Amino acid sequence: MKINKKIISGIIALILFFTGSFVIDQQQETPSTVAENQTAIELVRTIDGDTIVFAEDGEEKKLRLLLIDTPESSTTKTGSAQPYGKEAKDFLTNYLEGKKLSIEYDPSHEKLDAYDRVLAYLYADGELIQEVMVEKGLARVGYENGDELYLNELEEAEQEAEVANVNIWSVDGYVGEYGFNKLK
Repeated sequence: MKINKKIISGIIALILFFTGSFVIDQQQETPSTVAENQTAIELVRTIDGDTIVFAEDGEEKKLRLLLIDTPESSTTKTGSAQPYGKEAKDFLTNYLEGKKLSIEYDPSHEKLDAYDRVLAYLYADGELIQEVMVEKGLARVGYENGDELYLNELEEAEQEAEVANVNIWSVDGYVGEYGFNKLK
């Protein structure tokens, strides 16, 4: 009888050990995509290539993606959509779909702009969206003060897109220092 109790206790201990190891392994395989310095958000809609509406704790807010500028996709500001504006908006809309989103504030910037839009970095499944937009040639780096967290990475991505003549960089003279130039 004593042997059976020892065998049963040993089997139970092994089962608990392996079950615990499996649970720990499963937790390690699904890392969180929201870092400590980020806040989880939900996408409500995309306004254009550099602006979205998001929900945080049930409250809707506008987010202006920090450090990038995309061509206008609507006629409101410019009278007509700018080249690659619709492509930037469509890309952003499709890219964000179904992903876990989060934002990160830059300590060198205000959290809100003059239009009460949140100014922050946007992440989708842990990937910095500003960098993706710049790499794809759908955004230029802009509105920087020189002290931003990710300015160097974005400038490097911009240089690569410009050298490769990707999208906005494929049109000679289109990208200006302070925005996008009208084409003749």
